[in-house]
Amino acid sequence: MTKINNERIIGFDMDGVLVDHTAMRLKLAAEHGWKLAPEQTPAEIFNAIIPEPVLENLKHALYSDPEVSLLAPLMPGAKAALEEIKKREIPYVLISKRKNPEAATNLLKARGLWPDYFNEENAFFVVGSEGKNPKAVELGITHYVDDEIGILEKLPDVEHKFLFDHLGVFDGVDSYKRVTSWPELMKHLV
Repeated sequence: MTKINNERIIGFDMDGVLVDHTAMRLKLAAEHGWKLAPEQTPAEIFNAIIPEPVLENLKHALYSDPEVSLLAPLMPGAKAALEEIKKREIPYVLISKRKNPEAATNLLKARGLWPDYFNEENAFFVVGSEGKNPKAVELGITHYVDDEIGILEKLPDVEHKFLFDHLGVFDGVDSYKRVTSWPELMKHLV
């Protein structure tokens, strides 16, 4: 996919924006002896709490193990929002730093998003968080939605950045437009 000529092109992160890992993070953490509250499951908070060796095992289960990764539901309202965006013919893409694109596409298939909403033409898997900005520039992304402040900070070339904070844990974030649900996000995108 090359740069699209349009007034807005929306980019979405996958995990924590389209897909809700809250329940699975709670379950996996508990299995490893960590009793967490849902408010401790957003990626940046979760990654700071769980020690590295355990964290890598949990990430592998969440993102690559089909018995676990395919259990994650969509965020409430995500599919309806994508349907509306598609109906209005607003260009959109997925830019994810998932290390296992096959597992990601299998999850999107299981949730009815692949190939109707995302496919080989508009889904991109980049290496690390640093890979998102070059891909966003290449595609001409004007609006990007992510659940991690650290990722949004690494997107200097995207004009409109949205922090998807479905658990409401990032109060006081002024650098980005903070949204707590898909219906709220849609007010800014369509």
